[in-house]
Amino acid sequence: MISVLVVGRSSYEDKISLCMVARAFGASNITFYPSDSGVKGKLARKCRALNRDWGGTFGFAFTDDWKGYVSEKKNYLKVYLTRYGLPIGKIGYRVRTYKNVLLIVSENESTKQLYKAADFNISITTQPHSCASSVAVFLHDFYQGRELAMHFENAMYKINPEQHGMRVEMERSH
Repeated sequence: MISVLVVGRSSYEDKISLCMVARAFGASNITFYPSDSGVKGKLARKCRALNRDWGGTFGFAFTDDWKGYVSEKKNYLKVYLTRYGLPIGKIGYRVRTYKNVLLIVSENESTKQLYKAADFNISITTQPHSCASSVAVFLHDFYQGRELAMHFENAMYKINPEQHGMRVEMERSH
């Protein structure tokens, strides 16, 4: 199981983007710190709608104590995605051997505490980039491209790929 922890303040749009990317690329859930009562309801509705319309059981939560959250994940490998860590190409293969991984990304924050909390500090690139892109690239590397063919159970809609144009069908069971 891959969980994502987002540390730092971010806009509602950034939170939605992180949820959609993490879900689409194979994470099981996402947790945000700090807890943001202003967006909890909107985010809950959006995540439920994603699961209802496109399938799956992607979960989300908020926490007021990221350190406690990380320490509760005893059987998880903790990976901090940052531009300052070891290159993903040199370390990603070691991470793939773990069943449970906690990905940590930070919005507008980079603290020594996050580096120390992680088992691995992995650099996606040494250039500025978004948390959503870090999560997408890491998950693509972790699953070695298999996430691109994932099937989400109980989807209301299904996209049928086409060379030109778009075709979205409603699943028969709905």
